[in-house]
Amino acid sequence: MKVFVLLAIIGVAMAIRCEVGASGNGASILTDTDCSALKSEKCKSYTKTAGGAEFKEHTCGECESDEEDCEDCATDLCNGAGFKSYIVLPLIVVSAWLMF
Repeated sequence: MKVFVLLAIIGVAMAIRCEVGASGNGASILTDTDCSALKSEKCKSYTKTAGGAEFKEHTCGECESDEEDCEDCATDLCNGAGFKSYIVLPLIVVSAWLMF
Protein backbone atom coordinates (compact mmCIF):
# COMPACT_ATOMS: atom_id res chain seq x y z
CA MET A 1 0.00 0.00 0.00
CA LYS A 2 2.78 2.42 0.91
CA VAL A 3 4.48 1.76 -2.43
CA PHE A 4 1.36 2.79 -4.38
CA VAL A 5 0.95 5.96 -2.32
CA LEU A 6 4.62 6.81 -2.86
CA LEU A 7 4.28 6.28 -6.64
CA ALA A 8 1.19 8.51 -6.72
CA ILE A 9 3.06 11.28 -4.87
CA ILE A 10 6.02 11.03 -7.24
CA GLY A 11 3.63 11.33 -10.20
CA VAL A 12 2.00 14.44 -8.73
CA ALA A 13 5.34 15.99 -7.86
CA MET A 14 6.66 15.47 -11.41
CA ALA A 15 3.61 17.00 -13.13
CA ILE A 16 4.13 20.63 -14.10
CA ARG A 17 1.44 23.16 -13.22
CA CYS A 18 1.10 26.45 -15.10
CA GLU A 19 -0.99 29.55 -14.80
CA VAL A 20 -3.39 29.63 -17.77
CA GLY A 21 -5.39 32.70 -18.76
CA ALA A 22 -4.79 36.39 -19.35
CA SER A 23 -3.85 39.46 -17.35
CA GLY A 24 -3.76 43.15 -18.16
CA ASN A 25 -5.17 46.58 -17.30
CA GLY A 26 -5.17 45.73 -13.60
CA ALA A 27 -7.28 42.57 -13.98
CA SER A 28 -6.33 38.94 -14.37
CA ILE A 29 -8.15 35.70 -15.00
CA LEU A 30 -5.67 32.92 -14.25
CA THR A 31 -6.22 29.31 -13.23
CA ASP A 32 -3.75 26.65 -12.14
CA THR A 33 -3.63 23.92 -14.78
CA ASP A 34 -1.88 20.55 -14.90
CA CYS A 35 0.06 20.79 -18.17
CA SER A 36 1.32 17.21 -18.10
CA ALA A 37 -2.09 16.17 -19.45
CA LEU A 38 -1.27 18.31 -22.50
CA LYS A 39 2.15 16.60 -22.79
CA SER A 40 3.86 19.89 -22.07
CA GLU A 41 6.94 20.27 -19.89
CA LYS A 42 7.08 24.07 -19.89
CA CYS A 43 4.94 27.11 -19.10
CA LYS A 44 5.02 30.32 -21.13
CA SER A 45 3.79 33.88 -21.00
CA TYR A 46 3.83 36.47 -23.76
CA THR A 47 2.37 39.88 -24.59
CA LYS A 48 -0.54 40.11 -27.02
CA THR A 49 -2.35 43.10 -28.49
CA ALA A 50 -6.03 42.89 -29.45
CA GLY A 51 -8.37 45.77 -30.21
CA GLY A 52 -5.80 48.33 -29.13
CA ALA A 53 -5.44 46.77 -25.67
CA GLU A 54 -2.28 45.01 -24.56
CA PHE A 55 -2.45 42.01 -22.24
CA LYS A 56 -0.26 39.13 -21.10
CA GLU A 57 -1.26 35.62 -22.15
CA HIS A 58 -0.29 32.71 -19.85
CA THR A 59 -0.41 29.10 -21.06
CA CYS A 60 1.30 25.70 -21.29
CA GLY A 61 4.04 25.02 -23.84
CA GLU A 62 7.26 26.41 -25.22
CA CYS A 63 7.68 29.78 -26.90
CA GLU A 64 7.21 29.85 -30.66
CA SER A 65 9.02 32.10 -33.10
CA ASP A 66 5.97 34.30 -33.87
CA GLU A 67 5.31 35.17 -30.19
CA GLU A 68 7.07 38.42 -29.33
CA ASP A 69 8.26 39.08 -25.78
CA CYS A 70 7.75 35.40 -24.87
CA GLU A 71 9.29 33.77 -21.81
CA ASP A 72 9.08 30.07 -21.00
CA CYS A 73 10.08 28.19 -17.86
CA ALA A 74 10.02 24.65 -16.48
CA THR A 75 8.95 24.94 -12.82
CA ASP A 76 5.50 24.92 -11.22
CA LEU A 77 3.49 28.13 -11.60
CA CYS A 78 6.54 29.97 -12.93
CA ASN A 79 4.62 31.95 -15.54
CA GLY A 80 2.21 33.67 -13.16
CA ALA A 81 2.44 36.55 -10.75
CA GLY A 82 2.64 34.45 -7.60
CA PHE A 83 3.84 31.06 -6.43
CA LYS A 84 1.45 28.76 -4.63
CA SER A 85 2.61 25.40 -3.39
CA TYR A 86 -0.31 23.08 -2.72
CA ILE A 87 1.77 19.90 -2.59
CA VAL A 88 3.88 20.69 0.50
CA LEU A 89 1.34 19.75 3.18
CA PRO A 90 0.29 16.44 1.56
CA LEU A 91 3.95 15.52 1.09
CA ILE A 92 4.70 16.18 4.76
CA VAL A 93 1.68 14.18 5.92
CA VAL A 94 2.42 11.18 3.69
CA SER A 95 6.13 11.31 4.57
CA ALA A 96 5.25 11.12 8.25
CA TRP A 97 2.84 8.26 7.53
CA LEU A 98 5.53 6.36 5.60
CA MET A 99 7.97 6.71 8.49
CA PHE A 100 5.68 4.89 10.93
